[in-house]
Amino acid sequence: MKKLIFLCLMMLLCLPLAAYGTGVGGPSTNGQFKLSIGLDNDYVFNRDMKLKSISVPVEENGNGNGNGTPGCEIKNMYRTMLNVGFGIFDFLDVYVKLGAADYKFKSDLYDPLTGTYEGELKANTKWGFAYGAGLKGAYTFNNGPVKGLIIGGDVQYLRHKQKYRDKFTDAVTSEVFPSKGKVTLQEWQVGPFVGYKIMNFIPYVGVKYSDVRLKFKAEDVAYKSKFKADDHFGVFVGLTYEVIPQLKLNLEGRFIDETGFNFNVIFKF
Repeated sequence: MKKLIFLCLMMLLCLPLAAYGTGVGGPSTNGQFKLSIGLDNDYVFNRDMKLKSISVPVEENGNGNGNGTPGCEIKNMYRTMLNVGFGIFDFLDVYVKLGAADYKFKSDLYDPLTGTYEGELKANTKWGFAYGAGLKGAYTFNNGPVKGLIIGGDVQYLRHKQKYRDKFTDAVTSEVFPSKGKVTLQEWQVGPFVGYKIMNFIPYVGVKYSDVRLKFKAEDVAYKSKFKADDHFGVFVGLTYEVIPQLKLNLEGRFIDETGFNFNVIFKF
């Protein structure tokens, strides 16, 4: 039975799993002065954004008064990162993440004076270096009526800056105007969770606050824009499976503020 479960989880690793943001990766910690290495794999469906500021006369919704929010979203983000963790205490780990990311972005553009829809902007990034760091704590009740219960939390920061190319399609003439530049993505996340150990399995559930910021800067035109996440609060559920004491597999899903899954392979020394 254990071999069958392990085979199914390894098959899941090979699928194009959808994820957004950065995964908590399960409630367990390394233990004091213990090292772990993990591989995080993400694929982003989308996340809704909203305009924060822009340096050219383009903004908001086409309802005739210039007030509102354009449709903006991050789409199809691929992110693979090496996660190295170290146990400061039995219940607290510090970790760093290093890897690469690639994604797409699109936004509706409107005239700020008339609210007239002007067209759609689509941007594609190139693979860029991604890095982050965080703290994860978890306490396991080993005795009493709540034996096996795990309570913890995760706090982390992630950033990547990369080149992009975009195309603006005029709504009237259908003419396409290309551009290029650099874009910076930053993300903060705080997520408390509760889990329960059942043999080699640890199912868990949590709530989280996350914030994503984007900053575009074009190279060939005087264009700067900033976007921020539309929704900040969400929930996540996950399952950690201990193949052997040193090797764990983790599958995690997110909802409300983002929708998707994250898959991690974790090896503890």
